[in-house]
Amino acid sequence: MLNAMSDQIEKEFGKRVRTLREQSGLSAREFALMVGRSKAYIIQLENGHRNVSLDTIERIAAGLDVSISDLFKGMDTHVSIEANQGTPPPRIKH
Repeated sequence: MLNAMSDQIEKEFGKRVRTLREQSGLSAREFALMVGRSKAYIIQLENGHRNVSLDTIERIAAGLDVSISDLFKGMDTHVSIEANQGTPPPRIKH
């Protein structure tokens, strides 16, 4: 269940990045050069096939001249844990 939700978030994030990139008038190649990633990486990200790091999120926001929170604006990133009822959360060892 969580994998399916993660996949959905990746797809929504990718669509959001593509929309903002296109609104900025940047090609995938130009944008890739700006954020220090390959064109193939950007295309995979925009198609929802990449799980991005926080560093890459920061680079994308800077490249698009938006805040990190603006990258997620309009996305439903709430992950429900109701599907995991009966399964206790993982314990963190100290």
